[in-house]
Amino acid sequence: MIKMIMNIRIFGMVCILLFCCFVVRGQAGEPKVCLDSVRVRLERAARLDSTYFSEIDLSVGHLSIGELFRNIARVHGVNLCVKVDEGRMVTCNFNRARLVDLLYFLCREYNLELDVVGNIISLSEPIPLVAIPREPKVETDSTKKRLYYDLLDDELVVVMKRVTALTGEHVVIPKSLYGNRVSGYSAGLPVREAIRTLASVNGLEIEQDKNGVWRFEAPLPPVGGNPALASSYVKRRNFTPDQVNVDSTGRVSVSLNRGNIHDVVLEIFERLGMSRLFLTSLDQQTSVFVKDVDVPTLLNVLFAGTPFTYQVEGGIYIFGSTTKDKTLVTTRVVPLRYRTVDKVVELIPTALKPAGTQVQMFAEQNSIIVSGTSRQVELVERFLESIDQSVPLVTIEVLIVDSKKSVIHEVGIEAGIGKDGPATTAGTLSPGVNMSLSATSINRLINSFNGFGSINLGKVTPDFYMSLQALEATGNIELRSTPKLSTLNGHSATLKSGETKYYKEVQTNYYGSQTPVPSESYTWKPVEANLKLDITPFVSRDGKITLQVKIEQSQFTEREGKIDEEAPPGAVTRSFESQVQVRDGEMVLLGGIDNNTREKSSSGIPFIARIPVLKWLFGKTKNNKVDQKLNVFIKPSVIY
Repeated sequence: MIKMIMNIRIFGMVCILLFCCFVVRGQAGEPKVCLDSVRVRLERAARLDSTYFSEIDLSVGHLSIGELFRNIARVHGVNLCVKVDEGRMVTCNFNRARLVDLLYFLCREYNLELDVVGNIISLSEPIPLVAIPREPKVETDSTKKRLYYDLLDDELVVVMKRVTALTGEHVVIPKSLYGNRVSGYSAGLPVREAIRTLASVNGLEIEQDKNGVWRFEAPLPPVGGNPALASSYVKRRNFTPDQVNVDSTGRVSVSLNRGNIHDVVLEIFERLGMSRLFLTSLDQQTSVFVKDVDVPTLLNVLFAGTPFTYQVEGGIYIFGSTTKDKTLVTTRVVPLRYRTVDKVVELIPTALKPAGTQVQMFAEQNSIIVSGTSRQVELVERFLESIDQSVPLVTIEVLIVDSKKSVIHEVGIEAGIGKDGPATTAGTLSPGVNMSLSATSINRLINSFNGFGSINLGKVTPDFYMSLQALEATGNIELRSTPKLSTLNGHSATLKSGETKYYKEVQTNYYGSQTPVPSESYTWKPVEANLKLDITPFVSRDGKITLQVKIEQSQFTEREGKIDEEAPPGAVTRSFESQVQVRDGEMVLLGGIDNNTREKSSSGIPFIARIPVLKWLFGKTKNNKVDQKLNVFIKPSVIY
């Protein structure tokens, strides 16, 4: 009994050894022949037929291996059955090689299987070993809510059958994916997260319908060199209420670190039940923290600094890339309500006009045409709305006054100064208080300037202008000009008035070299004496008006001495430039530009006119002093 058991064990070990030697799988998956078994079989055939021990000489070049075996069998009279691939070619040269060694060598070099029946040898290709299917490593925890798997080139169908059996999740796989193999590793991910991850790492798309059934889809191939248009995209991550929250009014709060933009957008749109279309996957990482915002605001925050954009058409949000999806171009006409479109395009910052964004002026409708992505168009529109404000119109009343003070000392001539008018001074000089000045007070105020300066008179009453007219009537002042200018805020208002005189310019040319002949020609050239006034107002938010004032006054003087009447006239120019700040409706006085004239002369009987006291009786002495001051009253008023 013991001997029988030992024989059975030995027989089993021999069978296992023979099976392992018969066929094994190589490194590349190709079946290999057990050469020891081939050697044993050849020696057994040689013992039955000594012809296999005979020596042969053989030399062939580029001959099929099947034809080689048939020639050996025919020449040496052995029985060979050949069932090998005729396409395999052999080039060899053998001298005095035993036939049994030659057959062993060819079986080893060309991986051939050899079998012996009596003195008949059969040569064939090795039979491939059918591998036993490996069970995929898929497990769940005790609650069946977490999935563990360690897959390496496993069949997709087999893996998902195992997942369905363990978790109860229903999965639909199309026939086109039956041959797909998957690899991946999960160490306890939630079941849904684990399924999405497995599909993602293997380049597959998966979605879950409203019945909870998972459906695999193969990604579409690229078309025309562009990314394929996909009907749906896969969300790879679920978010907790602390990460993504949507309230009943549609307001969104997101607190996420290193999240995928595509996942965030899908999560929000699924919760809100909003229609969407993806032309390009929004696969990019971001960190975002926003609270209680609407969907457009959130999308603008998510897409900031990315190539992604969106467009809304008929309530459908269309997502894509600014560089790849040229269809996502929005054109909008932005009308301006309060200002003209002139030079508005130049005011738009370059940062708001990247490549692909066009901004044009539409003068016929006082509008701006903006074309580009919806985000860029919205940014430009916001900027235009911020500068499209009502521009104040500033009306400026200007009174240009020349005050003249003369002192005349002349023997025999009575000199006098007019009396003050009956008006009296009332009020104060504080800004914002109505001011009524008498003619005497105005004259005293004008004459008080020593050098250039300015005085804010506040708001004046109509009696102020009557006092100026009274002074002009008595000859104390001269109103040179009383213009009223209007201009927009920040734009200059210019006034120019004066006279032009001409002088003769003679040019003499000589012609000829031996006897030069003079030739005269003349032209009349103009000389202007003008009053130029340039005022630029700037209205601030607090109602104050800053005025930049430039005034230049030139006038002709009398030709003194024996000067040709056709000579250029003399001219005197007075100018000043100032910057003052007043409130709406207040008047400011600018002045202090002096023009002083002195005239001193004497005449009389020679010698006697030089004696004191007598010179007053027999001579005439003149000592005149004339002082002129240019003064400007400016009163701006703002009209909205």
